[in-house]
Amino acid sequence: MAADQQNFSKMISAQLRIQSNEFLNSRKHANNLADILQMFEAETENYTPLLLTIEVIFTELLKRGDLVQHIVPLKPIDTSPEAEYKRWLNECYEAAISRALQCMKCGRTSSRLQALVTACKLMQAEGKYPLEPTTGYYFPSVRLKNIFTVLLDSEISMSSQIARFQEFTEYRDVQQHGLKVLSAIAYRKSPTQIYMQNFLELLDKLMATEIPTENKPKPKDRDNDNEKEMKVLCAADGKPHFPYNPSICRRCANRCWTFACLWPLCEDSRTHRRALLLLVERLMPLLNKPHLATDMLCDSLDAGGPISMLALQGVLELVRRHNIEYPDLYDRLYAMFEPEMFATRYKKRLVHLADIFLSSTHLPESLVAAFAKRLSRLALVASPEDAGALLQLVANLLLRHPALKRMICCEDTPAIMSNDPYVMEEAHAARSRALGSSLWEVRALRRHWEPAVSRAAALVLRAAEQRDRPVDLAPDQETALFDAELKKRFKAIEINFIRPQSLALPSGERLLQYWEFA
Repeated sequence: MAADQQNFSKMISAQLRIQSNEFLNSRKHANNLADILQMFEAETENYTPLLLTIEVIFTELLKRGDLVQHIVPLKPIDTSPEAEYKRWLNECYEAAISRALQCMKCGRTSSRLQALVTACKLMQAEGKYPLEPTTGYYFPSVRLKNIFTVLLDSEISMSSQIARFQEFTEYRDVQQHGLKVLSAIAYRKSPTQIYMQNFLELLDKLMATEIPTENKPKPKDRDNDNEKEMKVLCAADGKPHFPYNPSICRRCANRCWTFACLWPLCEDSRTHRRALLLLVERLMPLLNKPHLATDMLCDSLDAGGPISMLALQGVLELVRRHNIEYPDLYDRLYAMFEPEMFATRYKKRLVHLADIFLSSTHLPESLVAAFAKRLSRLALVASPEDAGALLQLVANLLLRHPALKRMICCEDTPAIMSNDPYVMEEAHAARSRALGSSLWEVRALRRHWEPAVSRAAALVLRAAEQRDRPVDLAPDQETALFDAELKKRFKAIEINFIRPQSLALPSGERLLQYWEFA
């Protein structure tokens, strides 16, 4: 059945290719275009061949200039056959774009993605070869507005289509005009959860390419180099460069986030997580008034779980750069380190942020000792990769606070383990009695079966004796153990003393004494 459908699809594609070539080569086959558009109503699932066909046809027509209409104001409409033909082509062009936008919401997933790509490619072709004569740079914002309307107002999730749209947001003109269009059409008084998710994902993709935070004066030669390297979707030969303005992008991004703050983002965990990721990773450096996000971040920090781990990065930004105070911040950070953290995808982010929070050398010794003890205890039950990251953080704490070297235990006997005064269940670092304890866990992990964990434990023991620089624990700089194993090169292992020259057995093989091979 699948083979029959594939053969039928190939036959349809061949037929459409013949019809499109006939239409582009001769006007006597103009009805082929009407037949191709009519086929959209007959098809119900696989629209991909039809979408590719209209993309090829109208891209070529735009390149030729067959869709350009020279309209002179205050003059009667031209009724010549050539003008009538161009008006008919423009009607077909509008109908084709409308069909592509409809296909983004129905049919197979592959057809939906192809419909988005076709709509964007036609938008690109129209930007390079406008429907009306222009002298400067031109971007068809109306087409982009129609695409965004479909992506936002759909009753289903548009995650796959929006993810595919990211390949176009790398272009600066799409980013700038996209943020302008989104800030103009996105506001809703009572949006649905699906609408909010689509809006946040689309805004995240538009912000994927970094927007400069300041307009610093640059040398003229550097500006010229940036114009040449800047990716522009609708760039055309012989026309001015796109006037990219970062301040417009920042202003529109602030307006989009203002709309989002009016919505109930915290009711659904998925929407809440998406909003926090967008805020802390993309928008925080661009906000005009970042302190207005304090309530949302503090409420999220009190929520617990992965939500609090994401909010921690935003709170760190507010504390470091905007002098916002959060009561019992270190106790909240201390309580996040529990065995359940290893089941979340943000555990590396938490370790990195904890390293930043504990980087000051003026913190109380009892507080740092509580963190070192808790991290060492969690390393006993963590996976090898997580245990290595925790031990590295412990080593950084000992390097910054040499007075804690007295916690290094020379042995890990059962008596020391059983008489440990540390209270693991205590949520407040100051009351955990960590200063009276020792880091016997590190000595025990020195004999771990995984060499990487054993080396990390040895690094902690060596940190108490040497004055090395702390290691940066940024998640992007960590190498997974699995990836490291894949990169290892193994020597070729010989399984035969004599290199075989053919499929026949070598001479002297004892197997030939008992078996005869024809």
